[in-house]
Amino acid sequence: MKKVNHVLYIILILLSNVSCYKVFIEKEKAHHVLRKRANHFLEEILPGNLERECYEETCSREEAREIFKSQEKTAEFWYHYKDLSPCKENPCQNGGICQQYHYTYTCLCPPRFAGRHCENVRHECWYKNGGCWQYCTDNPQAHSVTCTCANGYTLEEDGKKCAPAVKFPCGLTLGSSRSLLDLEVESDKLSNTDYNMTTSSPPRPSPAMPRHLNESLGLSLNNETAQAQAMDKQSATISPEHLTGLENNTSSYKSMDGHNHPNISASTMNNTNGTDSGQYNENLPEDEDSRIVGGMLCQLGQCPWQVLIRTIRGVDFCGGSLISARWVLSAAHCFESVVPHHVTIGDYDKNLRDQDEQKIAVLQVFSHPYYLDLHYDHDIALLYLRSPAVFSEHSRPICLPSPNLGRLLTQEGQVGQVSGWGSRRYLGRFSRFLLRVHLPVISQETCMESTENVLTGNMFCAGYDTEAKDACKGDSGGPFAVLYRNTWYLVGVVSWGEGCAAEGKYGVYTRVSNYISWIKDTIIETEGFDVSLIQSL
Repeated sequence: MKKVNHVLYIILILLSNVSCYKVFIEKEKAHHVLRKRANHFLEEILPGNLERECYEETCSREEAREIFKSQEKTAEFWYHYKDLSPCKENPCQNGGICQQYHYTYTCLCPPRFAGRHCENVRHECWYKNGGCWQYCTDNPQAHSVTCTCANGYTLEEDGKKCAPAVKFPCGLTLGSSRSLLDLEVESDKLSNTDYNMTTSSPPRPSPAMPRHLNESLGLSLNNETAQAQAMDKQSATISPEHLTGLENNTSSYKSMDGHNHPNISASTMNNTNGTDSGQYNENLPEDEDSRIVGGMLCQLGQCPWQVLIRTIRGVDFCGGSLISARWVLSAAHCFESVVPHHVTIGDYDKNLRDQDEQKIAVLQVFSHPYYLDLHYDHDIALLYLRSPAVFSEHSRPICLPSPNLGRLLTQEGQVGQVSGWGSRRYLGRFSRFLLRVHLPVISQETCMESTENVLTGNMFCAGYDTEAKDACKGDSGGPFAVLYRNTWYLVGVVSWGEGCAAEGKYGVYTRVSNYISWIKDTIIETEGFDVSLIQSL
């Protein structure tokens, strides 16, 4: 019993010592230990304070709403306060930029995309022709395009591709499915060194010169040479059954300004070398075969729209492009002093009659009303044939581009094909056989820096800075054709240049896409309409 009392006594002593310590600390010290906001009198009736309610303490959305007094401002604050920004993880696709607007967001899309999250490809004609194979029309409100096809083609079920609907549609050749690079590689394999132009630098004249036969080249337009007479016997004197629309010996030559021009004949520089059979002789010396500079042979059917324009004596002086059964597109400067009498279509060896070759009289010439011979601006002309051409594998028209497609196909670096019977060197002789050369389009800035002559927006340049490839004398009016999705388009007309393949100089071409309206209007005014050409353009 005594032991129990002693234990209790000890416990009481210990408890009495503990009770001596203070349970509470002073008011000033307590505020440093626990920094709790003190409630003020009638606090609930005071206006809300953002810092006090939401930063000193954690507030609810209801408290935030009482502070902002606006649902939109509350939502905007709440998304930031709770780090709920809709742009925290970018919901925009294809490189779109998320832009927050209050508690929602919008996507700023790159030019080629549309939709709330930039998820839809935005088809527009300026970008890859809107995906269309031929002609493209913008539908801005729907962010889409409408694709159409040239006459002779039908639109496929996908709404993009065009399929031939007739036997001989425009712009189609046997090798259209291959690229220009493939065609050039193949031609290089078939050609030997005799087919290629020498790389020696030609003389460089200072003024701009049209690329056709004229007096500036020292050639008389009034005196027929013995060579022209020989040409008359071989080419111009064809049996009557081969002549189309040549009942009269003269053609009506009337430019758009309404002035009649005299019938003037031209001399020739044609090369008559070659075998009697008309086959090309690969063993001819280089100076015995003059041709387009740096070109390759354009066999029958490879350039079926190529037209050779001749005088009444059969002397060729310019080229052109067949754009419909009765219309040929050429250069206006070709007809300043020479009157075209007839054209040959489906021609390859101009000294001998080729298979399916046609000779058709020229009924009328329409030079552009604003053509300026000083700068060769608006250097474009239309020839109206007396009778329609018969289409075949060797004679068929080339397609005209829409203005939008024309811009696309004349962008820097685009490769086109120029064809003709012109010289292969400056002041050289014309070629007997049709030739072609592939040339890249040059930027307007680069071309303007290369010349002191006027370069307008109706012109574009093509060629190489140092490589000896170019159009030349005799190629004027001929086509600059571009292959796009298996179809050839006439985007340029050979106009002028400074020399031929001169170093640092380029060939200049008339931009056909700038004249689609003029071409259509001229055709309609002349014959009412030509459905084979103006439909779908």
